[in-house]
Amino acid sequence: MTGLGFPEGPVALTDGSIAFVDLLHAKIRAYKEGETRELATVSGAPNGMRLGSDGNLYIANNGGIAPRSLEELNFAEPLITGCIQRLKTDGVWEVFADVLPGKKPSRPNDLIFSPEGEIVFTDPQNWEVLGADADAYHGGQLLAVGADAKVRQLATMTGFPNGLVFHPDGSLLVGITMEHRVLRFPWEGGRVGKVEEWCRLDDGFNPDGMVFHGDRLFLTGSTGDRVAILDLDGRLVDTIDCGPGSDPTNCCVHAGRLWVTLGIPGQLVSYLL
Repeated sequence: MTGLGFPEGPVALTDGSIAFVDLLHAKIRAYKEGETRELATVSGAPNGMRLGSDGNLYIANNGGIAPRSLEELNFAEPLITGCIQRLKTDGVWEVFADVLPGKKPSRPNDLIFSPEGEIVFTDPQNWEVLGADADAYHGGQLLAVGADAKVRQLATMTGFPNGLVFHPDGSLLVGITMEHRVLRFPWEGGRVGKVEEWCRLDDGFNPDGMVFHGDRLFLTGSTGDRVAILDLDGRLVDTIDCGPGSDPTNCCVHAGRLWVTLGIPGQLVSYLL
């Protein structure tokens, strides 16, 4: 499927369709059997998305920034406070949590549900200054929010924290885009333990979204134009070449296929597993 603006955050829905966000046009869409339907238009720029146990979609919204190309950013008018949004099954969306700790602006990027049912999400904060004034970058943070919508800080981070996933061993993995590596946090009942480096990629690979499927981690490489396939110990097993300028941003698994959003080309593609 092509012509999707800047897609991210693919999610397999219970009806077999693949939902995804479009940062550039602030839309949530779903694809199934050659047809695409629009689920909602939200404010800001929806960045990451997950399906909750309640059947609703939860969205990490960065406030209104979307790449037009690798060199140009689009800023929504108006920008909003970075937040977590909830898209209900009836198509109505609402702000779930928008009071975030840390320096502003907050720019929620990706999210995952913890074993306890909280939303854990990355906030790379003012990443729009990277490439122009790196000294002004605040660094990022790892946050959590429960059913009470109160957000708490789990850790401060550097280098643009991005995609995240729980390892089968229970630890939390977080991709650090600008540092070409994935960090591992022990997960201790809603808190994180001492962080360590889990794997390091080559300097042309910028970790973005990720998903486990069995004993393999599929990790999108955005500007690296590849999906890395890693084993449970963080060793590179194989890669999927998505083509020059493809900018793979995130992925999910459904019906024996890996579904990948390609940001700059505006495409949703799939690969047989």
